Amino acid sequence: MKFIDYKCQDCGEVSELFIRGDDESQIKCEKCGCSNMVKVFAAVGLKSSSSDDSFSSGSSCGGCSGGNCGTCSR
Repeated sequence: MKFIDYKCQDCGEVSELFIRGDDESQIKCEKCGCSNMVKVFAAVGLKSSSSDDSFSSGSSCGGCSGGNCGTCSR
């Protein structure tokens, strides 16, 4: 039993579905009912091995506006 994210190729809806065992043949979109679904994979827990990685410590790199490193190019 597991939870897996699927994206409908017809309407674009992303759904987290509960799967029992390995039977994924009956998967349908919760929004439109289509069975044209693909698994969505997301990177989880990636950590850089770089020694100067300021992101792993939770601090900003110093070039960010308001400490938001999502907007800087470093």
